[in-house]
This record gives sequence, C-alpha cells and structure tokens, in this order.
Amino acid sequence: MIKEELKRTYFKLLFPLLLLLVLIYLGQYLGIINRRELELNRIVSVAILVLTALFSLALPIFYRTFFVNKIKDRKSITGHEFLKFEKELIIIAMIAPYFVLITVLLNLPGFYYGAVVIISLYAVYYYFPSEKRIKFEKKLFRISEAQ
Repeated sequence: MIKEELKRTYFKLLFPLLLLLVLIYLGQYLGIINRRELELNRIVSVAILVLTALFSLALPIFYRTFFVNKIKDRKSITGHEFLKFEKELIIIAMIAPYFVLITVLLNLPGFYYGAVVIISLYAVYYYFPSEKRIKFEKKLFRISEAQ
C-alpha cells in the first residue's frame, strides 16, 4: 500500500513535466515555438543550476536529517508518518526536474543545460519509490510490515 501511494505521488509529479517537455520540443520541431538566444546574465544560469542542485541534493538531505532528529528517541514510527515523510521527500526532490523546463525555455548555454539535466536525472532516479528502497527505509525507520 505504501509503495503504490508513493508511486502514485511520484508519477503525478513526473508526468506533467514529461508532457510539457514533449510539447515544447514538438512545438520547436513544428516551428510553433521559436527559441531565441537570450542575453542572459551568467548569474541567472548559475542560479538555476544552484536551485536544481538545492532541490535535488541539499534539501532532501536536510529534510531527512530533520525527520531523523525528530524521531530519534522513538522505538518506531507509524506507517502513516513514514508515508507522509516519503511523500514530502519525493515532492521536494521532484521540483528539481522542472528546472529542465526553464533551461529549455530560456535556451541556456549547453554546460548549464547539461548540468541541470544530469542533476535532475539523479533526483528522478534516486527518489523513485522502488520496492528495495521502500523495504530498506521501513527497516531503517523501524516500521512493522503490518502497517
């Protein structure tokens, strides 16, 4: 039940991104969308890259640390608490891939585009609620299988 709920949340966040990317690239191919080279300051490119790294790497780690410190004195947590934590963790991490849309729309230089894509792919891959990951997290947070 937990795994299915987390997958539902994950795909609800991922599907609109994929749809928008397909529509943007299709619009470019058909000539409906013409991206011009914008004279963007390097600061904007760096800011987008930093924000992507923040949502993909730093904020999930900080949130996880906050959660662990919150429950450190407890023997176990409920399935509901675990589900809420995992959903929020997925939501935080899945903001990062949306910066790919911004890099595409703003036509950022190749280095920044590539870096944002790679960092976003990390978030998409690492926070996928696989059975192995969920099982490990349940064991780590001491959640009984009955919950």
